[in-house]
Amino acid sequence: MSYTQQAKNEIMENRPLRSRFKNQQGYGLLLFGRTYGVGSITLATGQKEVARYYAAAVSRAVPLTGTITTREETSGGQSAFRVRVDAPADRRALLNHFAMLYPEGITYELLGGDEGAAAFVGGAFLACGSLADPEKKYHLEFAPPRPETAPILAGLLGEVGFLPKLAERRGRTIIYTHDSTQMEDLLTFISCPLMSLEVMNTKILKERRNAANRAANCDSANIDKVVGAAEGQIRDIRRLMGDQGLSALPEELRELAALRLESPEASLRELGARLGLSRSGVNHRLGRIRELAEELTPKE
Repeated sequence: MSYTQQAKNEIMENRPLRSRFKNQQGYGLLLFGRTYGVGSITLATGQKEVARYYAAAVSRAVPLTGTITTREETSGGQSAFRVRVDAPADRRALLNHFAMLYPEGITYELLGGDEGAAAFVGGAFLACGSLADPEKKYHLEFAPPRPETAPILAGLLGEVGFLPKLAERRGRTIIYTHDSTQMEDLLTFISCPLMSLEVMNTKILKERRNAANRAANCDSANIDKVVGAAEGQIRDIRRLMGDQGLSALPEELRELAALRLESPEASLRELGARLGLSRSGVNHRLGRIRELAEELTPKE
């Protein structure tokens, strides 16, 4: 099951929200459906449960004189469901019902504050919202089918403290966020606390993996640096040794040279700990070895 489906199921399973704010949620669901007017009130969705929920929301809003038709269509192996309010009288009744409830348009006050606004936005998400897999990317969006409804939703989201972004896609205005914290807060707002926790947990795990990878990469880079430096130091030691071995080196450098030959992977600090020297002391002696080796190099 996709993350979008899980989020929508969580909204639909919230019975207290449905009973207390049925008008707000129902209006969000109908207004952000495919069509909403005297000539046609329809919804198109890929989720059968949302199609059923839409039909139920219509029935809860006004007494029906006609029927509601739900038709399943299949294309490319994918099912889609279209729900239609059939009777013109029922369409007019729905339009009048919500026009009387919200005569001044969709405002925070008319919706009933935070909870009513949350129910309305939750209805809009059921109709045209989607949520990407947070493991792949952070992306929550609303894709209103009709351009006149996008400013309504964007304005309401801004009024309750969110900062949605807008973009054009195939002639539609998309309202979206890539901010994981905004996603978590918005999912909680529209009654998807479990999905909000899922996003939060996924983010924590990703951050931990990234931190571990950075640490591993840093360790690997440090090891490469140590080994690279050690290779040069070993070349210098062997150049000084020639056929005589370590006895060719000054006495104060022999023990360090022998240890470096034994432990090419050891850091300067580790060499110093084994010799009772500071890191700078080890570095100084290795510098002396390099100088002596350079003196043996023929000058052009």
